[in-house]
Amino acid sequence: MDKRTFRWVIPIALFAVLASQFAARSDWRALLSFDYWKSLSRYGMVMRIVESEFVHADEVNFQDLTDVALREAVRSLDPYSDYMTPDDYEAFSMAANQEYVGVGIEVGQFSGRVIISQVFEQGSAAAAGVLPGDLIVGVDGDDTREQTLAEVVDRIRGEPGSLVSLEVERPISAQIHTFELVRRAIALDSVVDLEMKTALVGYFKVRQFIDDTDLEMLSAIHALNAQGMRGLIIDLRGNPGGRLDTAAKMAEVFLEPGQQVLTVQSRRGVEEVYEAEASANAFRQPLIVLIDGNSASASEILAGALRDHARAVLVGEKSYGKGSVQSVYGFRDGDGLKLTSARYLLPSGEAINGTGVYPDVTVEMEAEDTMLLMLQKHHLRTMSPAAFADAFGFTPVEDAPLKVASQMLDALIRAELETSNPEG
Repeated sequence: MDKRTFRWVIPIALFAVLASQFAARSDWRALLSFDYWKSLSRYGMVMRIVESEFVHADEVNFQDLTDVALREAVRSLDPYSDYMTPDDYEAFSMAANQEYVGVGIEVGQFSGRVIISQVFEQGSAAAAGVLPGDLIVGVDGDDTREQTLAEVVDRIRGEPGSLVSLEVERPISAQIHTFELVRRAIALDSVVDLEMKTALVGYFKVRQFIDDTDLEMLSAIHALNAQGMRGLIIDLRGNPGGRLDTAAKMAEVFLEPGQQVLTVQSRRGVEEVYEAEASANAFRQPLIVLIDGNSASASEILAGALRDHARAVLVGEKSYGKGSVQSVYGFRDGDGLKLTSARYLLPSGEAINGTGVYPDVTVEMEAEDTMLLMLQKHHLRTMSPAAFADAFGFTPVEDAPLKVASQMLDALIRAELETSNPEG
């Protein structure tokens, strides 16, 4: 091989290596696409004209135009994909770990009024004495009685460390109270409200699936076992989901080793099958799972897997029906992308996207009653139902799905105990 030929071999070889790398990575293959470069050229041309010619020059810049364009383009794909600015991405990351910046309250709308339905112990509102059932009438000195729920929430939000003045009307006394509250980052427990519903039936609620939710669940089970639990109710109502791997680890506690939890399928047909591994904390007692129309994603994975293997009875309402998987990408400038990249199948092979998981026993509740349940939970610890009705203007509502589940499970456990010990 002469020197002239050798000089060509090295560039060609390097080009071949680079081309193979581009072909192997799906996100790089676009760089070899004529349509990709043509689209970028079109976008750049429009951006240049808008930035230079739009009549309100102070309202246009490349950064804002790009943010809006990317956000609208990605959101047009499906309800779950989104482009996130750095602020959006930071808020998303905090929410994914049950963290948020605020004063530690959850609000809703009741009879046209903005009402505080929950007060979280970790927030400044609880420390100051704000109570569930308080009606928000002002924020930072401005009357909010005529404002929408979204407008009131936006006024309460703010930067960590900043102050917000909250004026509330307390139905019990009809007096106005003003609280100076500090906004701060709050990390919320994902497994809450554990208690014995009967002498034999334990209960807890799972708010969301984050990194340590499986460990929180095991801690709750151990605590309830110490109180004599012989059967468990897991409440997944209102749970929007979260980490798939956490849901799979939680399912392992209730399933036999080797039983399938879910299958993940990408656009290329690549499958990842999650199977239960042996758990040192295996729970083999009777189990009921509560679901409703707001139980989504990882909630549906856990509930569906337990149902398909006849390991739990599902009580409540049909779940939301989010059977897709989103991949999250973080970028150098702090922005991010959430993109639907796969779908999951239950052990039965059922794809639930848009259809949901159906309960074994259907018990429905009105959406307003669900909020009222949260509201009354705190006050009924210290008030009689009659006093509560006088203060808030409604008789305490009954948690019908939970009542049915508790009665079913208690009866099953007692029947099993009688069978195993007929003379006792």
